[in-house]
Amino acid sequence: MQTAISAFRAVFPLLAYMVLGKTVSVAGLLSDEVSQGITKLVFNVFLPVNIALSIMGTDLGNMFDVRIVLFVAVSCVAGYFLITMVVRRFNRDPKESPVIIQAIHKSNYGLLCIPIISSFYGDEIGMSAVLIAVIVPIVNICSTHAFMSASGRKTGMTEMLKKIIVNPLVLASVTGVVLGLLGVKLPALIEDGFLKELSGMATPLAMISLGADLHPSKALRAPGKLIWSCVGKLIIYPMLIVPIAAFALGIRGADLIAILIYSGGPTAVNVYSTAVSMGGDRELAGETVAVSSLFSVLTMFLWLCGLGSLGLI
Repeated sequence: MQTAISAFRAVFPLLAYMVLGKTVSVAGLLSDEVSQGITKLVFNVFLPVNIALSIMGTDLGNMFDVRIVLFVAVSCVAGYFLITMVVRRFNRDPKESPVIIQAIHKSNYGLLCIPIISSFYGDEIGMSAVLIAVIVPIVNICSTHAFMSASGRKTGMTEMLKKIIVNPLVLASVTGVVLGLLGVKLPALIEDGFLKELSGMATPLAMISLGADLHPSKALRAPGKLIWSCVGKLIIYPMLIVPIAAFALGIRGADLIAILIYSGGPTAVNVYSTAVSMGGDRELAGETVAVSSLFSVLTMFLWLCGLGSLGLI
């Protein structure tokens, strides 16, 4: 029962923020243009601050587990190629297939991992913040490869590395690791009085924006593709990853929740912006982000309850 309560506390704010976002959107208080601007602000300012502060607050020397890093890195790469093989067997459309691939492969890990894990373990967030520095570069390389290979275009390693290096989440992760290892302490006035306030705005604003962008009528445009994208993201992919982590490697607690969110969290918000910038099906991308975020409230609750009932978290 305690696990169910903790799971509900972890996912309820996400649903509440989305409902609020849809409500203010319907009321005409939040336009699509403003919502998109908020999303860009979150992923370029608020979320990077959140990530950097979380990593800096982690005892990297004692918490670092190379086994988890290797598992996440290898499973992330292997998962991408498996997903690509399956998706392209049934859909070779150069606009749709890369969107479906990254919709299943790319989760809102950076946005959700810390709030959800903190609801269970407080400040004991394990490797979750550090894994951002592993996951973000890999999924961005895979995302670029998905679009390039589908369209027949090729991109140089230099161009790809540049896209990764300038990613705000990667920069924030590296900054947090470096400052954390050096033991740098920011002045209390800056960290507590300013940066932590910015950090706390990341999840509420992102989920409110997601709720505002949820348009049920648009989701009916291609229901089959949308359903399989969401089922693959929220159920099938974590079913392949989580049992290996839990039973083969013995990963438990906060680290197992981190792996659950990386594999079974909702589709990353920036899947939409990537589809727009690289010529993908923007409507399918936006629908998958919104619908997977909505249903992830239920699936994450069930996943967390299941892991808790098995004594794994």
